[in-house]
Amino acid sequence: MPDLAAALSALAACLPLAEPPAAALAAEAWRQAFRPPRIRLLLLAESHMATGAAELACPIRLPPGLDWPLPAGFVRHLYCPAYGEPALVPGLPAGNAGTPQYWRLFAALDGRPAPTRAACPDPARRLAAKAALLRRLRARGIWLTDASLVAVAGPGGAREAARIHADAVRLSWDRYHAAILPALAPDHVVVIGRAVAAVLRGALDAAFPGRWQAVPQPMGARRPGEAAALLATLATAARRYAAD
Repeated sequence: MPDLAAALSALAACLPLAEPPAAALAAEAWRQAFRPPRIRLLLLAESHMATGAAELACPIRLPPGLDWPLPAGFVRHLYCPAYGEPALVPGLPAGNAGTPQYWRLFAALDGRPAPTRAACPDPARRLAAKAALLRRLRARGIWLTDASLVAVAGPGGAREAARIHADAVRLSWDRYHAAILPALAPDHVVVIGRAVAAVLRGALDAAFPGRWQAVPQPMGARRPGEAAALLATLATAARRYAAD
């Protein structure tokens, strides 16, 4: 395993980071908590959302009986139960809308309704549905990780400049992912974000020859039929490479 702290130090030496390194460490802890023992379908997204030091320090108040691991503090990442659930982090200094688009993406992989606030307004039931969905995906060997170890976007979608985004993705691969992701030997890889695919195309071709494809970011699928096509593509990949 490469040294994550060393990789983050290398990124911090080259890039203006939007968050403290501790937030990136916590984000990776959340990802690893949900990594299946055998990965069949790897989803490579862009990054978590920038998380400040004060946010990272906010205690997470899980409801009694919720089956959800707690490897780290609050981080703006789908695998953190409090992201998008303000009641679980009442002291959070900034907004916490979450990214419901990614829950719809996960639901498409699972073939069931998405546990969004609109579909499941009761918080306890929604959190239980989210936890159950993540457990089912893990059992099928489906795992989401991020190309950039550090956040390249903040709450509300404010993004770093294209050059910083590309450098963060490229350095994260060279310093960390290149030694880990190919060795996991997934049956297939779906890169979520065409900008990520453009930066890593050569590395992905070498690591996963003939076994990867790229789809647009769910937040960018705004043209008529584009969001439905994205979800259908992911559902097909899950059925083909990670069937129950």
